[in-house]
Amino acid sequence: MLLRRGSAPGTSWMKRLDEGLNRLFDSPAEDKKRWHRRWWGWYLPFFLLLVFSTVFSRALIDSEGKVIEYESPIKISGLPLVASGEFPRAVVALGSYPVGVIAIGGVSVGVIALGGLAAGGIALGGVSAGVFAVGGLALGWWASGGGAVGYYAFGGLAVGGYAYAGGGVAYGYHEASGRQKEALFG
Repeated sequence: MLLRRGSAPGTSWMKRLDEGLNRLFDSPAEDKKRWHRRWWGWYLPFFLLLVFSTVFSRALIDSEGKVIEYESPIKISGLPLVASGEFPRAVVALGSYPVGVIAIGGVSVGVIALGGLAAGGIALGGVSAGVFAVGGLALGWWASGGGAVGYYAFGGLAVGGYAYAGGGVAYGYHEASGRQKEALFG
C-alpha cells in the first residue's frame, strides 16, 4: 500500500465519520439537534423513494399475489432490457429471484442488487454480500451496516482489516476506530 510520508493507513473519510460520531455522543444538546436535522434531511427523501418504489413494484403483482410475468421486446446482448416475474433474467430484473445488471427483488443477484438478500458488486439489502455492501448484515470489501464484516468495515459491530464503529464495537486486524493494532490490547 502506498502512503504519504507521515500519514496513517486506513481511509480518512471513515476516520472522520468515526470521530464525528464519537464526538456526537459526548456533545451538547445543540450539536445533537443539528445532527438530527441533517439525519432527517437525508432519511426522509430516501424513505419516500422507497415508498414510491414499493407502490411501483406493487403494480407488478396480480390479485392472486403472483408476480406478473413480463419480458421487454428490446434486447441488449441477448438479454431483455426489463423483465419481471418469479425468476427474471434481464438488464433490469424485478421479481422474487432476479438476476441482472440491476436486480431488484427478494433474493437478488446483479452488478447492482437491491433486496432482502442481495449479492453483487453493489449490494443493498437486509443481508448483503458484495464488493460494496450496505445492509443489516453486510459482507464485502467495503461493508457498512448494523453488522459489517469486510476489509473496510463501518457499523455498530465492525470486523475487518480497518474497522470503524462510531459508538459501537470495532475489531480490526490493522486498525480499529482509529487505533493501531498495537494499541488495541495494550
